Amino acid sequence: MEQTVAAGQPAAGEETAATAAHDHTAPSRAGACIWLTGPSGAGKSTLTAALVPRLEVLGRTVSVLDVVPLLAKAPGERSSEGKLLRKAFVAGEIARHGGIAICVTVSARREVRERAREVVGADRFVEVHVDVPAEVAAARRAARGRRVPLRRRARELRQRVARFVGAKRGLAYEPPDAPDVRIDTSRTAPDVGAEAVLAALRARGLLPSGNLPRTPWA
Repeated sequence: MEQTVAAGQPAAGEETAATAAHDHTAPSRAGACIWLTGPSGAGKSTLTAALVPRLEVLGRTVSVLDVVPLLAKAPGERSSEGKLLRKAFVAGEIARHGGIAICVTVSARREVRERAREVVGADRFVEVHVDVPAEVAAARRAARGRRVPLRRRARELRQRVARFVGAKRGLAYEPPDAPDVRIDTSRTAPDVGAEAVLAALRARGLLPSGNLPRTPWA
């Protein structure tokens, strides 16, 4: 069968980089919610910084939901459950319209994470457990405390007090039983962790598999 090549269009075998990127992203435009869960100091924000450009170079629109004032705890809310479920709802809407939402959360309770999965939709929800030994997380928090403004230090102090009180009540961080990805950031570089998340997205059909366009990290 004869192939027609329009003026200015590369012939077969003369694929441009732009065409390759378009062909790569066309097969799968499914939206997704990447739910990063782990204790403070685990490295969730660092992993996010490595992950975002890798998704964008694949032509995906990425929204990071980290500290979002409009989704913060409302006056009178005693737990973070409502805040997390509101974040899950926004992430689900982003995913439903073909975008990728990265939710950066502690989300200490398994029950709340499962409710977030239901809100987003299990087919679009990718749970990433960002793990780290407790002593490493504590050292990172201490180092970060020396660099951040006083207002943020006060907020983090309140969060640590809340975690301490929660632990006394038997509400310490509950690691996921079977996350899509588990990354120990004390052993895994951010770039390697980001590639593991991309592999999980491909395995779930949320990113196309096959030959990938060349990226600055290849």
